[in-house]
Amino acid sequence: MKFYILRALMIGNALEYYDFFLYSFFVSIISPLFFPSSDPLTALMMGLGVFAVGFIARPIGALVFGHWGDKYGRKKALFVTLFLMAFSTVCIGLLPTYEKIGIFAPLFLVLFRLLQGFAAGGEVNGAAVFGLEKTTPTRRGLVGALINSSAGVGAIMATSMGILFTNDLMPNWAWRVPFCLGGLVAFVGFYLRSALNEEEQRKTVRIPLLDVIQNHPHPFIKAIGVGGFLHVPFYIIVGYMNPTLHAKGLINNTELMLINMAVTLMGVLIMPLLGHCSDKVGHKRLMLWGALGQMALAIPVFMIYTNGSLLEILFVQIGLLMFAEAFISPSNAYLNTLFPPECRYSGVAFGACLGIAIFGGTTPLICNQLANLIGNLWGPSLYLIFMALLGIFAVRKTEEKDRFLLSAPYKNI
Repeated sequence: MKFYILRALMIGNALEYYDFFLYSFFVSIISPLFFPSSDPLTALMMGLGVFAVGFIARPIGALVFGHWGDKYGRKKALFVTLFLMAFSTVCIGLLPTYEKIGIFAPLFLVLFRLLQGFAAGGEVNGAAVFGLEKTTPTRRGLVGALINSSAGVGAIMATSMGILFTNDLMPNWAWRVPFCLGGLVAFVGFYLRSALNEEEQRKTVRIPLLDVIQNHPHPFIKAIGVGGFLHVPFYIIVGYMNPTLHAKGLINNTELMLINMAVTLMGVLIMPLLGHCSDKVGHKRLMLWGALGQMALAIPVFMIYTNGSLLEILFVQIGLLMFAEAFISPSNAYLNTLFPPECRYSGVAFGACLGIAIFGGTTPLICNQLANLIGNLWGPSLYLIFMALLGIFAVRKTEEKDRFLLSAPYKNI
């Protein structure tokens, strides 16, 4: 693969995930402006609900862009995902508050978050499909990991904006600036992706997803399983463990963002190394090691989380993250071998996003409920063990069909 292709895919992906995650860091500021309530907690919960709809829309976006990418070309689909993400992000930044336009303010906010989730559903898996079809077999783990890591770069950019623009010294309207910037910098992504070359597909099917379900049901189920487990450890750390530490008063809001950014940065740095390693030892093998390692650490992690010091908690989070990245890094390379080119975008994107929507996005809520029911130790740890078993099921006894990638619809350029 030529460098400009990888650069265009990574930068575009980073910009999209910057836009998608930006809302989460400003939800405490945005919520009372669009959901006025005498109870601040009620307004915050409604704001968090708007965050959740972005995950709900992802499988729908994966379904639409997967179909489009398989039928009419990957490049066209990736252009539209970038445009929709940029457009909806700028609209959130310019949206009048409830005080100005009443009930239309929260309605439009929900609409634009749905658009963001819709676009995200077609982006990262689509970028991986496009990139891996132009990559030699010996480097697919590395390239897939680099594309995955670019989403982490976007999350770090969003976190940095959250730290900077949630400062008490900033004016009330300052939260709008990062959203408007997110739309403007998308032009960089448009420029880079315009240079991508794409040849006509050799073969298409009428309805790619129907072809997936009829002819590749077992790989599709495995894609759902991989997507389901993929980000569970990350959401346990940044969506459950660290916010709980903040709620207990052990860390303040800025420290919470800095810790989450450090965790994400470590993942970004580790992923390419593990992706390269997977090209040497095998994608499935490294993913299995990662899932087994998380199972082994599940109970010790939450034992320390329940009774340990803050430094000990951060140490075990890093250990858990290492094994999580061992599963995540080769995942793009693995998923893309499950389907033939005429339905690959649909199978990979819809399967993975469906798993993320069902299991990944709900992880903080499930862990919180299980902790309330059976305790801080056993609740989240048993959930992590269960999800690791799902990941193992999704990977084992599967032959990676290199013939599918060798018959990619586009020639290497």
